[in-house]
Amino acid sequence: MLLRNACLRRPAFTFEPALPTFYLMAIYPARVNERFRSPRHAGRIRAANGVGTAASFECGCFVRISLAVETASKLIRSAGFQTNGCGFMAAIADLIAEILAGANLTELHALDENEFDRAVRDSFGPLPAERMQCVDVVLEAARAALADHRSYLIEEFRGEKALICTCFGISEETVEAFISAKQLRTVEDVTAACRAGAGCGSCRMLIQEMIDQIQA
Repeated sequence: MLLRNACLRRPAFTFEPALPTFYLMAIYPARVNERFRSPRHAGRIRAANGVGTAASFECGCFVRISLAVETASKLIRSAGFQTNGCGFMAAIADLIAEILAGANLTELHALDENEFDRAVRDSFGPLPAERMQCVDVVLEAARAALADHRSYLIEEFRGEKALICTCFGISEETVEAFISAKQLRTVEDVTAACRAGAGCGSCRMLIQEMIDQIQA
């Protein structure tokens, strides 16, 4: 909590570093420096219905990802980020926001780390080992934003049965029936059986909790 409060008290990244440009170019790879200096998705989305924040315990910096998702189509209409982190963290956050903007929740596949690691390498080249934690923090913030959007949908849902997977409209009752009838033991088993958890992935933790309770 102390770390979180300390992070949030620090000013959001302004993209106006005090260090001279020639020095920044010396400490950041060219492609990282280019996106760091000219971000395309900086700032919070005003109409956001999904916001997530994550902090690094290594450097004490935070990233906040905000998403504006069209409820009916599941399309992420826009995405933005805020951070007080270094150029690596800012560049990675801008790239991930760019990937999310225009994507459909049902196609994100729980933000597969390998896919996003590959996207980072393709955009910036291999990162120093000590900077890989920047990728982890940004992805954690993105997952938190998706989970927040899921909570928003559940609050708005007026159906008779509680939804577990909001991407595919699968109810808690349906998931429970599949787990019990087929003796499913992993989230992957549930996904294969009824698609729950195959979209943005924000329900996967809840599905695991249901498995643990039913199989206990």
